[in-house]
Amino acid sequence: MDGFHEAVNFKGENGVIRGYLPPRHLAAMRDGEPFSLITITAKSANTGGNLIVGIQAGCRYVGETPRQWVGAIKSVDLVWHHTCPESLSLILDKPVPGARELILGKNGKWVRGPTYKLTSIALRKILDQIEKHTNTSASRKKLSNIKASLDGKLPPSTLDLEANASFEEEVNKALKQKLTNVKGNSSPSQREVRSFQFIRDPKVVAYVLKNSKGKCFDCGMDAPFISKSTGEPYLEVHHIRMLKDGGEDTINNAVALCPNCHRKRHFG
Repeated sequence: MDGFHEAVNFKGENGVIRGYLPPRHLAAMRDGEPFSLITITAKSANTGGNLIVGIQAGCRYVGETPRQWVGAIKSVDLVWHHTCPESLSLILDKPVPGARELILGKNGKWVRGPTYKLTSIALRKILDQIEKHTNTSASRKKLSNIKASLDGKLPPSTLDLEANASFEEEVNKALKQKLTNVKGNSSPSQREVRSFQFIRDPKVVAYVLKNSKGKCFDCGMDAPFISKSTGEPYLEVHHIRMLKDGGEDTINNAVALCPNCHRKRHFG
């Protein structure tokens, strides 16, 4: 994708992808409803042109926001318009050739820069080709979640994943500033946020907690307090390989951690 900084669309930030939309994107993408994206390379690119390189689902338009991409040599000013869960964002193991023909058909007219709404027939053909070019188990699992989302079988939840990631980014920016006369908000407003979460097995969590015998897996210390709701030592279950990265929801991929060590695993 020579010259296209939008390649960073697939870089996750705390479980969220922040993406760029071309200037002539469909107005329907801004109505607040989730949409899906199939990313292709320009047919005129010097190398790797006319390829389908990725697919994303559960995307939501959030308005234009400036950002800066920092490379090894220079920084580039960019903007982003939408977010989607990293668990529903897939870079193909092997790009699919013939992107233009798959999306528009043999006689379709191509105009640089816009987004196109796919017909259901074209989408099925593209998904079939993507599946053929998906080789690893982690990619296949992620593609399965994407298909479930497209079929409406992956239910939305109130997990505030995108809002939390954006808020943490703003906190990191504020930490670098000189903070004086911080007033806050005496009447904070609310907003509804929908995203996606994995359906986990509660028995896995219970087994890991019981097997820990009240001690943190990382520091070996006793749980910091007794939970009011369970009457058991309070520890948090952490997936060693995160579910969004293709990890399994099994007892072999989970450990019980104290809150400090759990935060350290994520942010340390």
